[in-house]
Amino acid sequence: MENKNLKTFDQHLDERYGKTGSVQRVEFEIKAKAFAIGELIKEERL
Repeated sequence: MENKNLKTFDQHLDERYGKTGSVQRVEFEIKAKAFAIGELIKEERL
């Protein structure tokens, strides 16, 4: 059985935040990277 509603993660991001390079997408990527770096710092402090 095939699920025709499956999307790639990039397709999901395109729909939610716009295409790569758009203002919304760039803002999302900056926040996502900042979050990931913050989590790494928290782990190192433990």
